[in-house]
Amino acid sequence: MLPRQHRLRDRHDFDRIYQHKTAHHGKLAVLWLAPQSSKAAPRLGIVVSKKVSKRAVDRNRLKRQWRRVIRPLLPQIAAGWDMIVVVRQAALQVSDEDCRAELTQLMAKAGVLTMPGISEDVYFEGGPHWGDLVINLLLGLTVICLPLTVGAIVRALWLRYRITNRRITVIGGWMGRDRSDVIYSEITKVVTVPRGWGAYGDMVVTLKDGSRLEMRAVPRFREIYDYISAKLSPAAKSVSGAIGS
Repeated sequence: MLPRQHRLRDRHDFDRIYQHKTAHHGKLAVLWLAPQSSKAAPRLGIVVSKKVSKRAVDRNRLKRQWRRVIRPLLPQIAAGWDMIVVVRQAALQVSDEDCRAELTQLMAKAGVLTMPGISEDVYFEGGPHWGDLVINLLLGLTVICLPLTVGAIVRALWLRYRITNRRITVIGGWMGRDRSDVIYSEITKVVTVPRGWGAYGDMVVTLKDGSRLEMRAVPRFREIYDYISAKLSPAAKSVSGAIGS
């Protein structure tokens, strides 16, 4: 059995993951996943249907096998994810090593697994453009714009972006206590808005669940958008771009 905190058991959780419509397909299994509402321990469920085998003894054996495969990977799975491993018929007569190799590959592709052998290349890492702070400090000379100035100071102190070949990470909020990680397969649309006479820009990333990730005062936002756009699905890319373009 998997440790209790890593088990996915409620039917509505399974339904929520399937409705999220994010899946990575392999020869032996399909990995379905969806983000949790909180950054809790990752939870996994294993599904072996009668299409794989009509014999209950075979289905139970496969479930035990995939639990053995999953257990060593748990410390390397990022928090905040719920996943379902749907076992395929091709896995009936396969070793643990083959199952582990495929599951590792699927999780790495989904961006939820970090391993020494799987590189994550950083394209950009840094805070908001300095022009955002300067402009809002000047606006702060008028009382009506003071909230904008406070927001710019908070961004300058604690907002940080990290764009890699696997994900977008945004750290922000008071004292930098909030963190959001988005993998590219979750994105349905990216919109950019030039700011500061085009020196920097805002980006709004829309996800499959309808939520949005706002990135304020992004430096080199055109280059960063091009980098992100190259990793989007054709459908997401077709509806993305600058406002008014």
